[in-house]
Amino acid sequence: MTPTLIASYALFSLFVFYQQLHVKTYRGASKGFGALLTLFAFLAMLAGLAFLFYYGYKVSWLGAAGLFGIALVVKFVWFGIEAKLGLRDAAPLVSVAGFVGIPACAYFMWTGLPQ
Repeated sequence: MTPTLIASYALFSLFVFYQQLHVKTYRGASKGFGALLTLFAFLAMLAGLAFLFYYGYKVSWLGAAGLFGIALVVKFVWFGIEAKLGLRDAAPLVSVAGFVGIPACAYFMWTGLPQ
């Protein structure tokens, strides 16, 4: 597992988390944006799962579980930092940034797979 793969998957999972949170708490006036956000978060979740299954099948199931575990630890550490810095209200901004961040991270995840 390369550092690029680990970092891109961890960041990908953070963006997906924030988009899912935004879907749950969305109270905006635009139903179209709400639908887009829901669809994008759902597709990103499926892409993340597909990546883990592909990684497990082609490379190593233990490695896929390790990658998932590392991303989980990164999230817990980030949530502590987020609380200390008082960034709880920035969740919708991180979610919207995910529209660019998720595809970018996915690109680096897939290109970071061992040949």
